[in-house]
Amino acid sequence: MVKNNGYINKDECIRRGYIRKNGGVYKMSLLEKYAAKGWLAFGNPRYSQADRLRAAQRLQRDCETSHFMSIGVSGTREKIDGKKKNADDVEAICRARERYFAAIKQIPEEFLPVVREVCLENKEMSLPQGVIGQRKAEMNYAARHDLCRGLDRLIRYYWPV
Repeated sequence: MVKNNGYINKDECIRRGYIRKNGGVYKMSLLEKYAAKGWLAFGNPRYSQADRLRAAQRLQRDCETSHFMSIGVSGTREKIDGKKKNADDVEAICRARERYFAAIKQIPEEFLPVVREVCLENKEMSLPQGVIGQRKAEMNYAARHDLCRGLDRLIRYYWPV
């Protein structure tokens, strides 16, 4: 660790899991960490990491607006009265749920578990217990591929080309 009179440069900030945006420093979600590590570069070469990140964030927004998402990923907090933002707007909630369910249908079921874990639950990609060494590295690589291929389907759904 490099000490520079209390100042942390951008690379060290990202390495520690924080990002600077909108004039503040925020804790990165798991998806943003994967993007910073370059793990969203797999899949169709036609799409960039930024496209995959944007599609995942769109899915998160639809899930959050549908009131399906936990606080951990979205970062929104409930108000004292127990209602979140736009909790009374039933039409917006219904539209968001339709978009969410239609987007989830676009992802093949073999890619869906990893997309759900990383994008919606903000959890590491789970591997079977007892996997070690080279096999663990291979399974991590396959899971990253599955994540990117699932996000490629979301890109095609949200922004048809």
